[in-house]
Amino acid sequence: MFEEKDDTIMARWLSGKLTESERAEFEASTEYEEYQKLAQGLKAFQKPAYEKELLRNKIWKGIENQKPTKVIRLKPLYYAAGIAASLVLLFGLFFYQIDFTSPTGEKSVFILPDKTEVYLNAKTSISYNPILWSFNKKILLDGEALFHVTKGDNFKVETKSGTISVLGTTFNVNARSNFFELHCYEGRILYSNQNEDQETYLKRGDVVKIQGKILVKSKHNDEQPSWLNEGRSSFSNTELLLVMEALKAHYGIEFDFEPDMAQGHFTGTFVHNDLELALKSVFVPMGINYTLTEDQKTVILNAR
Repeated sequence: MFEEKDDTIMARWLSGKLTESERAEFEASTEYEEYQKLAQGLKAFQKPAYEKELLRNKIWKGIENQKPTKVIRLKPLYYAAGIAASLVLLFGLFFYQIDFTSPTGEKSVFILPDKTEVYLNAKTSISYNPILWSFNKKILLDGEALFHVTKGDNFKVETKSGTISVLGTTFNVNARSNFFELHCYEGRILYSNQNEDQETYLKRGDVVKIQGKILVKSKHNDEQPSWLNEGRSSFSNTELLLVMEALKAHYGIEFDFEPDMAQGHFTGTFVHNDLELALKSVFVPMGINYTLTEDQKTVILNAR
């Protein structure tokens, strides 16, 4: 049983600062097994491509700055208090999340701890727990991203519209607001949505898309998503409102329109480097007039 001022026994153990006698007594204690699990999680921590190590440095700086104290036996009341403090620390580490968002109009590349590459389209967010990564390879996604997953244990991407489970593959997920579309480029993946009782396997060349609440499966022959290197976004029979959301993500614009002005579905593409051309590509085929304000921040849809 241990008590240390400021509950530093685990911190000193993690940093290798226990004396030989302290270490032997600690490893014989009932808490040792739980601390071992935590240490394994900490070893899984790896700096992501865009992480500046700020939080990690703060954690280790706090460990190094704590003063060692004598190890003494606890009375039951003090022992309970020490365990409670340790649990608070464990909870803080277990629920620690790294969050990253690709800026409006920009694409980003993010490297996960297992070397999985994530290519994020504009205005896309991901989050995950690096400490538990070895035990739980789960990514939360809001937006559009291409995943090139390394071989290894089960890997999951969770979205508001369902979960994608993979072993080692390449796939693109577009999960913005009320839109969901999944393309498989390599390997095999499983899409599931327990809320809607939906489940389907995809292999190379397969696409699934949610229309209303219906899961529609089709085929594609692309090697990669058009947004990655071609600098354009492609749509097939997609609600115009969702295409407008994509325009917002790439150009940082807003729309001013009456609800009946944005009806219908769009099939086609728009480029990412020319706002005027992008607007023409979308609205001219739809038979919709538009006006771009002088500051190029607002698009007003007009009736013909």
